[in-house]
Amino acid sequence: MKDNKEIDFIAKHYRKGHFDADKALRRIKPVRRFRWTATKTVAASALIAVVGATAAIIYNTGYFKTSSEPMEQTQSVIAAPETIVRVIDFEDAPLPVVVEKIKEIYGVEVIGLPANASGYKLSLHYEGTAIDLLDTINDILATDMRISGYED
Repeated sequence: MKDNKEIDFIAKHYRKGHFDADKALRRIKPVRRFRWTATKTVAASALIAVVGATAAIIYNTGYFKTSSEPMEQTQSVIAAPETIVRVIDFEDAPLPVVVEKIKEIYGVEVIGLPANASGYKLSLHYEGTAIDLLDTINDILATDMRISGYED
């Protein structure tokens, strides 16, 4: 027969109950597992709601918007035309379409449109105020358009 020292040791020292798993676990007192109670569930739900609401407020107030994204129209009513900076793009657009887009984006009324305005075409990318944009268009096309109610 083979000489097996481990089996001989166990057979010599075995006593009933020495290898009982329940006794061993009671002796080392294991850490309780985390339990979801009603209080913990309500606290976690409230935390998720607060984080979600904060994210929605930050996103909707434009905190992370770049300057190329249009701002809300309420600012154009409050601020003077010389302070609102917007980005506007045109590709071979007739002058009446350009003027309508300026009215829409900047919230201003453009006056002094030439009689043959459909004959003028513009292609440009512009970032700035409505006054500067009209000055640029007037320089390019040799026109005399202005913003209604605004005097230089």
